[in-house]
Amino acid sequence: MPWNQNQDNNPWGNKPNGSSGGGNKQTPPDLDKMLKDLNDRFGGFFGGGKGGDNGEAPEVSKGFIMTAIGLAFIAWLASGFYIVAADEEAVVLRFGQHQDTRSPGLNWHLPYPIETVEKIPTLSVQRLTIGFRTFNDGRVRKMSKESLMLTKDENIVDISFVVQYKISDIEKYLFQIDATQAIQTVRDAAESSIRAVIGSTLIDDVMTDKKAEVEFKTREGIQAILDKYNAGIRITTVTLKDVQPPERVSKEFKDVASAREDKERAKNEAEAYANSIIPNARGEAKKKILEAEAYAKEVEDRAIGEADRFNSLLQAYKKAPEVTRKRLYLETMEDVLAGADKVIIDSKIAGQVLPYLPLNSTGKVEVK
Repeated sequence: MPWNQNQDNNPWGNKPNGSSGGGNKQTPPDLDKMLKDLNDRFGGFFGGGKGGDNGEAPEVSKGFIMTAIGLAFIAWLASGFYIVAADEEAVVLRFGQHQDTRSPGLNWHLPYPIETVEKIPTLSVQRLTIGFRTFNDGRVRKMSKESLMLTKDENIVDISFVVQYKISDIEKYLFQIDATQAIQTVRDAAESSIRAVIGSTLIDDVMTDKKAEVEFKTREGIQAILDKYNAGIRITTVTLKDVQPPERVSKEFKDVASAREDKERAKNEAEAYANSIIPNARGEAKKKILEAEAYAKEVEDRAIGEADRFNSLLQAYKKAPEVTRKRLYLETMEDVLAGADKVIIDSKIAGQVLPYLPLNSTGKVEVK
């Protein structure tokens, strides 16, 4: 009987006779009768058949229903088991509120709808491209709206770079930002940060020796924006992949770059030549100085020796003037005549010596 047709609002049927009067307690429903009615309706499915003539439900039907309920409860409890991968962490939500954070491995939570689980890859490094997109088949597509930027000297530069990040705080990641839009959040922060950095940098610096500085400032800028949002994301690296002028002026920029490279090469060659010449010149100068010092020492020592020799002769002369004078004379004449081309023969023996006349020489032979 439908409830709206039941005047007493009793889902079990009409009250027994005499129960509608003032203050009498309602009689509880007959459980055996209920089970019998269920068995009569679904006996064909459960295999219990209809009840006997005495109106009582068979015991087999009661046991089957209780078993089915128990199995359903066990299956419901078993649905709470889940596995967290090695690079993930799991957040347990109880009626949507953060309850616990689970580590990798086999875990269990109160089954749905009491608790639910969100698995987040917090230990893996995620990669985000700005200015281009790569596809599984190897194709690369340029994203000009992201890559074209204005430099400090009002030149346009085409920059593509890669941002790598990790989830550092899973609770902030899930509840402080929209986790489904986390990639777009990082992308927007990266674009904003690098445009601010490029806008304060000259184009020559961006394309030559300031790339590392641009990467560092961009990473710091992205991290500052995400920290302000409490995003729970940590930027690990920012890598510039391609920095070049726009395609329409690419040839002119290549010419400028070639000229700059020639300048750097000439500069390096000049520095190498200077590095080879200057040390040699310094070595020669040092050598000259050492030779001069050695010569000065030699002259000084020789002068001292000559002075000592003269003093020795003076002392000898004072002691024996005649002997010293004669010795000095003989030594002097020996030195003088040693290089003379002349032969002197004593007159007493001249007749006994066969003179030798060096006709091919200019010397003279004297006989005294």
